[in-house]
Amino acid sequence: MSEFAEQPPFNADVHLCTPPPTEDQQEKIKQFREQISTNPLYAEHESWLTNQCLQRFLIARNYELDAAVKLMQTALEWRTKRKPALFDQREGWLEYMSKESETGKIYCPGRDRWGRSVLVFDNTVQNTPHVDDHMNFLAWNLEFAIKLMPPTVDKYTVFINLENFSFFNIPPFASTRETLLMLCNTFPERLGHLIAYKPPYVFKAFYESVKVFLDPKTASKVVFIYGDVGEDSANDRLMKQVIGDDWKVLTGAGQPVLAKNTSPGYDHAKFWPTVMQRYEAHNLPCWVPGRAATADALPPPDASADVAYAAEVSADTAAAYAAAAGEAEPAAATPADA
Repeated sequence: MSEFAEQPPFNADVHLCTPPPTEDQQEKIKQFREQISTNPLYAEHESWLTNQCLQRFLIARNYELDAAVKLMQTALEWRTKRKPALFDQREGWLEYMSKESETGKIYCPGRDRWGRSVLVFDNTVQNTPHVDDHMNFLAWNLEFAIKLMPPTVDKYTVFINLENFSFFNIPPFASTRETLLMLCNTFPERLGHLIAYKPPYVFKAFYESVKVFLDPKTASKVVFIYGDVGEDSANDRLMKQVIGDDWKVLTGAGQPVLAKNTSPGYDHAKFWPTVMQRYEAHNLPCWVPGRAATADALPPPDASADVAYAAEVSADTAAAYAAAAGEAEPAAATPADA
């Protein structure tokens, strides 16, 4: 049986693909477009603003037009600032992204059993100092993951490896805030599942400090994996349902570290060539050496964003860690809607 013929063990409309709009929802989409078409930023992003895109924004705000318009304003302002659609059109983008990708801190190794692109996050192997570069790299990865999706899927799976997460490698709060902005507000209804793999107990405090930024539907997609992940364990069976039989190889979970300061299982020399192979296989336009660039070169890093990774933690977050000191390790959690 093919992966697309199986019945997923979760709500496919929430975790796999946005359902076609009803007649009433089509009318809402029409009204939504009429409202945002007067936005000064509309023309610049019109090719991105498909009906499917508008529907995702409406779903994220329960088809409340005013709320969806406000959400779209945030997204358009962010896209105008970051210009994620132009990253791979710029001269030098391959070297820029390859450098950010060297340690496997974020990468898209392939698809899960349901056809969703898998994105692996491992903040503990950060290798560059500029927050601005980190955010550009994340935005490019999200766009890349979306481009690789088959027509039957419009959501991705995010796997966060937290085995080595600690107070000493916490990202700056500004970085965390924009990451959540991307996942929740600028790419709404794109998240299928978010797997938090083997987080230490201190992560509970960290998660509680940022949970306020998550909408309830997004929070329902979070799956915590604690404890035994051995063959046929409860966690192993769950991951095989959500990701597939090869979930450990695909995500690096439990795999050896192949080079110093790299994510488990990640081999940059083998992974990075697959990026261009997939661009070619999917006929994705991009700049390559010898071809004229269709967008300005990537800007140099913003010196004002040059912060020591893990030095900039908000007072609220630091207080949350202090309050969590001495708490027992939380019991294993189960997905609310998976």
